[in-house]
Amino acid sequence: MKKALILTVLLISLSSLAWAGVGTSGANFLLLGGGARPLGMGEAYVALADDSSATFWNPAGLPKLVFPEIQYMYNQWFVDVRHSFFNAAFPTNYGVFGGSYSLLDSGDIPGFSGSGSPEASFKSQDTALTFSWGRRLNDRFSLGVNLKSISESLANYQAQSLAADLGCLFELSPKVKLGAALQNVGQPLKFVSEQTPLPLTVRLGLAVTNVRFEDRQSLTVDYVNSTGSNPALNVGGEYLFREFLALRGGLARSLLRAGVGIRASHFGVDYAYLYHDSLGATHQVSFLYSFGSEDRKKALIADYVALAMAYYNQGKVAEGLVAARKAVALDPENAEARATFTKLNFALEVKATGRAKETIQAVKEKEIDVFLNNGKKFMSEKQYLEAIGEFNKALKVIPSHPEAVKSMREAQSALEAEVTGKVKEEAKQHLGLALQYIATDDYNNAFAEVKEVLKIDPGNVSALKLYKKLEKILNLEKK
Repeated sequence: MKKALILTVLLISLSSLAWAGVGTSGANFLLLGGGARPLGMGEAYVALADDSSATFWNPAGLPKLVFPEIQYMYNQWFVDVRHSFFNAAFPTNYGVFGGSYSLLDSGDIPGFSGSGSPEASFKSQDTALTFSWGRRLNDRFSLGVNLKSISESLANYQAQSLAADLGCLFELSPKVKLGAALQNVGQPLKFVSEQTPLPLTVRLGLAVTNVRFEDRQSLTVDYVNSTGSNPALNVGGEYLFREFLALRGGLARSLLRAGVGIRASHFGVDYAYLYHDSLGATHQVSFLYSFGSEDRKKALIADYVALAMAYYNQGKVAEGLVAARKAVALDPENAEARATFTKLNFALEVKATGRAKETIQAVKEKEIDVFLNNGKKFMSEKQYLEAIGEFNKALKVIPSHPEAVKSMREAQSALEAEVTGKVKEEAKQHLGLALQYIATDDYNNAFAEVKEVLKIDPGNVSALKLYKKLEKILNLEKK
């Protein structure tokens, strides 16, 4: 009976499952957090969020993923309550799609009548199924959204709700990032006739990351405000040694958090220790699998940098800038990628300004509207390089002019889309030739065409798969 009473208090009110105080909201299991890594960092993760657990903390962090990733966390909570969290993320050309499933399960709870005699046991379960999407809108800003289906059940009673999260990330520099997330915006939960709102949560955070030699240090600070709880300032830190061993620590609502993690190629294991004041401590363990590795990411960056410089040496500055931008997107903190991007970006500005030199001389005394109108005209004619030159002139007159800044971003995006289309079409032609050679059993020429595809588009998934198959066939023929 004592066990049943404790479980009933834990699961019906959920007050002891929230971080502080007795709340005025339902579904407080939504605040438990996903992933042992962020939990071990003091639950200060909204601005860092660079793995698949971003599906919980800030979906705007999903675009940082280069390869598909899955993760599972298990937590033996208080008494017999178990908390599981599974999440996955899949990068595509249209952003990174992901999802997560959170389960809080009591197991069997002994039932008793009002007089204290035993009755049939019952169950209590809380679940949340989340669909996530995140996309990088430009070099510095990312946006993400979550859609959630929430369910709570107790014996034969059930309550359901739909909710959404919205997150964003802004990179002040490669080392400093700002993050924000609004979570659990949705319908109240209703058990029989009683309604309780969801735990609406606001997270605002700062992350500072420094790479020294082969080690990385991260410091994070989050402001968290949830319905029914006092606002809190969470702080955390992580020291990653040689991309292998991670040591973590922090404070969440002034309570100790600590953790450790190990990475080995595609696999990762993380552990978090969470102290809960009068309730003692809990232990979370996460298992992670990435379908790519740091070595593969570094190789891709090197390929894109080499491609960018090859285009630059051929005088194809725009094509080179697209390749350099892809290298930076894979790892914004990679010094070689950023240096290449800066070099190509400057060369593009010089080239654009050079082409429009006569126009610059003719209109240099005119107002900024003249430059904007000229740029818009070039945009309508799909002469994006010339448009960038005109918008550059406008920004030299008023560097922070809102319309000029917006127009410049649109022109750069349009140019990148045009160049990417040309690159994809060229790669498609080579891939078609490879398939024709395969049909005639000419594997050597097929292999040569696939290599051409990878020179143009190192990240082409179809070409990578075909490369591996042809390599095996040719090795067998040699034997």
